[in-house]
Amino acid sequence: MKIFYILVLQLCLTSVYGQVQTYSAQLLNINNEPIPGATVNELGTDNFALSNSKGFFQLTSSSKNLTLEIRSLGYSTKRLEIKNGELPATISLEESTEQLAEVVVTALGIEREKQSMASSIAKVEAKQLTDVPLNNVVNSLAGQVAGVQITNGSSGVGSSSRIVIRGENSLSGNNQPLFVVDGVPISNELITSDLFNDGGNIQEVDFGNGAAELNPDDMASITILKGPGSAALYGTRAANGVVLITTKKGRRSPGFGVTTSSSLTLETLLTLPDYQNEYGGGSNVEYSFQNGIGAGLNDGGISSYGPRLDQGLMIRQFDSPSVDINGNPVRAGDVISRRFPDGSFTEITPTPWVSRPDNVKNFFETGITSQHNVAVSSASENGAARLSYSNLRNEGILPNTNLDRDGISISLDQQLSRKLSVDAFANYINSRSDNKPNLGYGYENVMYGFNWTGRQTDIAALRNYWQAGQEGIQHYDFNYLWLTNPYLTLFENTNNFNKNRVLGNASITYDFTEKISLRVRIGLDTYSDKREFRRAFSTNRRPFGGFREDNISFSEMNTDFLLSFKDQINTHWKYNLSLGANRMDQKIDYIYSEAYQLAVPGIYTLENSRVPLRGSSQIFNKRINSVYGLGNISYRSSLYFDLTLRNDWSSTLSAENNSFAYYSAGLSYVVSEMFDLPQSVSYANLRLSASSVGNDTDPYQLNNTFQFNQNYGSYTRVTNETVLKNSNLKPERLNAYEIGTEIWFLNDRIQLDLSAYQNTSINQIIGRPISIGSGFSNIIENGGEVRTRGFEGMLKFDLLRYTGLKWQSSINFTTYQSVVTKLPEGVDQYVTGVASVFAGSGGSNAVFYIAKEGGRVGDMYGTGFVKIEGQTLFGPNGLPVQDNELRLLGNYNPDFITGFNNQLSYKGVQLGVLIDWRKGGTIVSRTRALGSTSGVLQETLEGRENGVIGEGVMNVGTNDNPQYVTNTTSVAASTFYNSYFDRGNEESALYDASYIKLRQLSLYYSMPKSFSNSIGFQDIKLGFVGSNLLLFTENPHFDPELNAIQGRNITYGVEDMSLPSTRSYGISIKTKF
Repeated sequence: MKIFYILVLQLCLTSVYGQVQTYSAQLLNINNEPIPGATVNELGTDNFALSNSKGFFQLTSSSKNLTLEIRSLGYSTKRLEIKNGELPATISLEESTEQLAEVVVTALGIEREKQSMASSIAKVEAKQLTDVPLNNVVNSLAGQVAGVQITNGSSGVGSSSRIVIRGENSLSGNNQPLFVVDGVPISNELITSDLFNDGGNIQEVDFGNGAAELNPDDMASITILKGPGSAALYGTRAANGVVLITTKKGRRSPGFGVTTSSSLTLETLLTLPDYQNEYGGGSNVEYSFQNGIGAGLNDGGISSYGPRLDQGLMIRQFDSPSVDINGNPVRAGDVISRRFPDGSFTEITPTPWVSRPDNVKNFFETGITSQHNVAVSSASENGAARLSYSNLRNEGILPNTNLDRDGISISLDQQLSRKLSVDAFANYINSRSDNKPNLGYGYENVMYGFNWTGRQTDIAALRNYWQAGQEGIQHYDFNYLWLTNPYLTLFENTNNFNKNRVLGNASITYDFTEKISLRVRIGLDTYSDKREFRRAFSTNRRPFGGFREDNISFSEMNTDFLLSFKDQINTHWKYNLSLGANRMDQKIDYIYSEAYQLAVPGIYTLENSRVPLRGSSQIFNKRINSVYGLGNISYRSSLYFDLTLRNDWSSTLSAENNSFAYYSAGLSYVVSEMFDLPQSVSYANLRLSASSVGNDTDPYQLNNTFQFNQNYGSYTRVTNETVLKNSNLKPERLNAYEIGTEIWFLNDRIQLDLSAYQNTSINQIIGRPISIGSGFSNIIENGGEVRTRGFEGMLKFDLLRYTGLKWQSSINFTTYQSVVTKLPEGVDQYVTGVASVFAGSGGSNAVFYIAKEGGRVGDMYGTGFVKIEGQTLFGPNGLPVQDNELRLLGNYNPDFITGFNNQLSYKGVQLGVLIDWRKGGTIVSRTRALGSTSGVLQETLEGRENGVIGEGVMNVGTNDNPQYVTNTTSVAASTFYNSYFDRGNEESALYDASYIKLRQLSLYYSMPKSFSNSIGFQDIKLGFVGSNLLLFTENPHFDPELNAIQGRNITYGVEDMSLPSTRSYGISIKTKF
């Protein structure tokens, strides 16, 4: 009997089971791309399913005849009748003619609808990155995104650019965002080289920032996570925002495709100092060359207060004809061959003393940049692949400077089964240069030399840069005391590098069900960078030349997993939950060796050292372990709530303080989905978010160690560090709040996006000065608070929609202020940085960045003139009275930044115009300081004949009983300008940093499809492209966008003999077949 009941029960269960059927299919759009997150509902029931990341869904039903309703934001709702249980393998959805949902990539590579985001996110499409080809993709973001500021270094091939999102929050200078490629962090470090520290000069070489090496043709988009609320899931490194780069994948439709792009652009000078052309080199209106070190009349000096030019004078000059001691023709500057044993020289034939207005301009060459990219992609039913090769060749505007870059990237994604998929991306980049120019204050920067080069100098005559019979030993020049021939600098004193970089990631995703998935990913960014610096014999202050070799290696590995669960309570309520963990390991090695003097000229090896080798090595290791979770819930695609939590454990902090948690919470409310708004309003959204993220410190800031210094004779010197470390350091913390709205009008033709935010950074990690009696100069500790408040907006216009004609415009606006609200107890001010003229120089030759309570981050202090009721005080000698008190010079941050972008198309013609406007900010110009001191700039012409009377007051009374009257004392021009523009006085070298730029211009023509197809192409586009074509600024000498570089940072607010900014223009060809 028992067996009978079991058999009956089994038959009943079998009968029930036979009535249940599983329906599965893949949802695709019109481009055969999968549609994830769609809701598939069996009408008349609560039975539903969700499509996974590949567009597949599974739904079980007891009916063979039913109706499915498929909904996905951005697509028209589709109803599909099923009869006899038959369902097609693929189902296509059409894009909705109503509002389309914009999908953006968010933290951890998760794709979400933009309207669901509670904090501001900006997306830059591939077209905006590639229409105007640039050497550095970071520069492509300038003027494109509200809240984002791009700052350039001192120009030159492959120069660096920095990005700041929503102002500066940290007094430590660590205000750079995190760069992430396909969910994996990468390095964007700028690592320069202090070539030598000799005679007080710092010579920098800008080897470029890390992100500049990425190929924009491999990018599908860049997403900017502006606020900490959207970036909190990346933890300690995301306090300053995140730049998410999504790479291109293979085709989504079966087949094989090839795309190519090629461009050729020319670079010409956009800016150049405004030189005077009325007076030549010399002093007291006198000059005559003999040996360039003082044997002639003022030929050892480098001032330009000599005889008037173009007056018919015949004067002995460095390139005047002469003979050697044997009577053979030589140049006057070939002084070694002209010198007799008794120290006298052969005669020089005077030549015309004339102006050479274009001597500096003609020194520069037309830069040439060619970029080529070819990508091959293919797809099958279950996967896709893409392979690309990129090539960049850049010849700079300076002779013998260049940058070459080659890259290969490959991406694969494969659906191994309905549940299992794999994705992988790898990118190999080789960057190299035979020579990158020196920058900053020093004789190896050619712009420094031109600030001291007389306006009569034929610079082209220096091209043959060795003295007769002294090849490889002694260079040829017009001055041998202070300068180095610029051609020797560029052709012999080279700075080369070869960098090999590999970055990539691989992930595997397993869909346990339509609702639960697991992704495991590993990512790597590693590079080796070898640099060589050669210095020829007779280089100024390096008479025996030199050779240095740097080896830099970097490696960062990230391993993470993410377990995700998504479901919906009913057709109105949906939710997503994710849990994950990450481990980051980073290692950086720096090793340098230097032969400070060479034994044999022209042999650049460490073995050829004339003196003991110099060298050092540094190793930095860092690890961060993390766990995190995120959840979001939505109601009827109109109300969204987000919550994220993350905890980091950083190896750079002590065990008591190395664990710190972050959170973010946000609400997004699509008002237009819940209420009937006026007909003119097609979409309205309100968003709110709050978050707290952290920022740890660099490795080895907890305990002091000893340092090895240059040997003293045969003894090794070991000294203590000058900064007292602190084992109780805590992470900086950034608390952020944001409110924003997005409103669309007139059927989406006008779109307004506004955001206001406040970031408060506490527990700042700073170096506080302490008594030198302690044996240290500073102590690292927590203290200080910075509050940043800002407002940003984006307004988009769909101006024209007419037959064949379309005009779209956008305006973005950014303004912010970062205020120091608190400093550590007992600290009145904190010096966050120093922009020195000379290495280690103090208050008389530096700009100080000082934080004071109530002051702003970016306040610059320096010395200046004594003021009497706002007027400059002049002494009895007619010269301005200077003091050594630091006063506020200004702030380098702008009042606001705005960008104006236009896209106009008519049939096959597309025109793009981008204008960038920065208003406000102060910049200290050392080009002005030195060029005015030397007398080469236009503004030094005043008073050359009759003297200069400075504007201000003088004291005709006594010190005890002063009586101030208008200054009437006349001073010789050279004396006045040497005093007024003294390098110890920063006040006289200030400029307003405002500018307006025609940032980008592109004009493309798409060939008719009939023509393209007839020659085997799907599409052909020909274009004219240009960047930095026009500049409007009150600054007459340089581009105010350029800043100095010192150490590993761009020094904001200081221009340090920057190279001329350039405009570029050329042609571009894009094809597809």
